[in-house]
Amino acid sequence: MDILNQLTDKITLLLERQDALKLENSQLKEELEMERQNKEAVLAKVENILNRLQEVDRN
Repeated sequence: MDILNQLTDKITLLLERQDALKLENSQLKEELEMERQNKEAVLAKVENILNRLQEVDRN
């Protein structure tokens, strides 16, 4: 029976690890989405600045 207890313990640890990895993955996806949104905001600001500079050059 000792081997069954060891197997049960190992499976329990693996399931706990799986849950922890799922949580970490979810958090990383949220962080990635926030970074993507920040990048898009910065790119929009840079594009706006470049457009304004082109308008100044034309005048």
